[in-house]
Amino acid sequence: MASPGYYDEEAGLLGGGAKDNYAYEFAERQVRQGFVRKVLGLLGVQLLVTAAMTALFVFSAPVKTYVFTAQWPFWTAFAASLVFIIALSCSETLRRSHPTNLFVLGGFTLCEAVLVASVSAMYDTKIVLLAVGITTVVVLGCAAFATQSKVDLTLSNGLLLSLLLALLSASLLNMFLRVAWLYVGICAAGVVLFSVYLVFDLQLLMGGHKYALSPDEYVMATLSLYLDIINIFLYLLQLLGQLQDNR
Repeated sequence: MASPGYYDEEAGLLGGGAKDNYAYEFAERQVRQGFVRKVLGLLGVQLLVTAAMTALFVFSAPVKTYVFTAQWPFWTAFAASLVFIIALSCSETLRRSHPTNLFVLGGFTLCEAVLVASVSAMYDTKIVLLAVGITTVVVLGCAAFATQSKVDLTLSNGLLLSLLLALLSASLLNMFLRVAWLYVGICAAGVVLFSVYLVFDLQLLMGGHKYALSPDEYVMATLSLYLDIINIFLYLLQLLGQLQDNR
């Protein structure tokens, strides 16, 4: 059974003649292309805002010093981002109400940008730049795989959710154990898992598989891709930082 916001693409081709199916496929293709352009445009803005905020926190000495001494911006942004993401995840009406949905998405993006920038400021500039470079390569590789591969990951939602819960459980456990090798393993697993999630979300976005996102869910599609990329970057950042400390 598909999750909310999904629909079965194969079902749309049942019950019609050849002309009906051709007209349906043509109309669906046009709508899907517009949907993809809208989502990628919003995602590009999100990533630019996050990159600009991160650059400010990493390269500005006064800002970096302030981040280390005052923690209220981080925790305020953390609390606000939780409110935004819960609201968007739980309310279909909010996600589809234009332009309110864009204002909420923008608020979440600003909060998330502060969080990412604050974490990045704790690492050496070289580590941050290396993480950005590797993230870029990983994202491009995932995009190529999602568009070219015949493997349909849209059927794997349950498996991916189980793996995510396992990763979160291991992370929580290591907060108390503080085992260095386990931390490295968790970070590496996080990079792999969210890379798979990125392919999964890209396939839902593009269509042509068992399940696809409804074109009305452009905010959820944008949010999912953004969080995939941010998590890949943050796990890479932690992994590279830990490997540097272990030298």
